[in-house]
Amino acid sequence: MDEIEKTDRLIREGSLQEAEMLADEALRMNAEDAGLHFRMGQIHYRRQQWGRAINSFQRVLELDPAYPGAKEQIQMANAILEYFTPDMFNP
Repeated sequence: MDEIEKTDRLIREGSLQEAEMLADEALRMNAEDAGLHFRMGQIHYRRQQWGRAINSFQRVLELDPAYPGAKEQIQMANAILEYFTPDMFNP
């Protein structure tokens, strides 16, 4: 099982800290791996670290502009950041 498969399994299991450590270690060895950057983006997204998630997905697109799902992940994170409900601020 390679790093991407192991990271995917850990993300599915909710072991985000372990998944991040594994992906980070793998990225130190291969910083140009779009798949690992995508997994790192997924980890940040699940942790609601929107800026870090967007940065990771943006790096994916720099490495591989056609990487499946990266643009959509950025759009979803941006939609969350842009969400505004006036009623929440004017009770």
